[in-house]
Amino acid sequence: MKFIKNDLYSELLKLSCTKVCRIVTLLVIAVQSLISYVSARQILSVGLHAVPTETNGLLEPMPPIEYMGFDVIMFATIPMIVMGALFGALEFKQHCMRTTLLYFGSKSRLFWSKTLAVTLTAFAVSLVSSVLTITVTHLTFGADGLTPPVFNSTVWKFILMSAVSLTLLTLLSYAIGFLCHTAVVPLLFLIIQAYNIGNILADKFEVCRYLPVALCNGLIASSESSLSGVPLKNTVGLLIWIAIFAAASYAVFVRTDLQGEY
Repeated sequence: MKFIKNDLYSELLKLSCTKVCRIVTLLVIAVQSLISYVSARQILSVGLHAVPTETNGLLEPMPPIEYMGFDVIMFATIPMIVMGALFGALEFKQHCMRTTLLYFGSKSRLFWSKTLAVTLTAFAVSLVSSVLTITVTHLTFGADGLTPPVFNSTVWKFILMSAVSLTLLTLLSYAIGFLCHTAVVPLLFLIIQAYNIGNILADKFEVCRYLPVALCNGLIASSESSLSGVPLKNTVGLLIWIAIFAAASYAVFVRTDLQGEY
């Protein structure tokens, strides 16, 4: 048990000290909170209970107050994908995987320690950013908003779903990057989907609703229509994607000779 804690601590410390972790944390906490403030001010200028008219330009009525601010959390999707991809490819790119393996002494211990460290880091960043985003939103609403950090059970459920969604997407990006030894593949595969292409394909083709980013978006309460009616289905779908690539990553890693290139 002690060596598990030491392994995990080593990987958590390593990840938290990387430049990409600091930059992504700054983006999804500081910048996203600023965006949520600007967005909340815009909502106040229109009205919390506004409906579409010729003058306000709304396409649909304002959602219930429990949904307010969660559209801003979508901003974190791309930074978290980037973080996962770079985490997965980091030690292969820096040619220091052999050195890390000397410390762990086992490829299995190394792989699962890194995977758990990425999961915990992603969840911590996602949860903190989600809580701050919704807190800033409702503080900006003033008396018309909910009282942070109490909110209500619905808002806290949505916050947890958002954190889980972003964590799973980050973990998938990491698994693909680790498998391919490069960040390019997960970035191409996932970021293209994040630029609304995934939603467009999901609207046209039923099977595309099971693409990773579409599943992730269905767990974030950006609107009543976009939120999945069965969140468990989206969660299981993301877990299946992760299981496939994590299993492939592990199988390839334990059979790869790290001498020379890595």
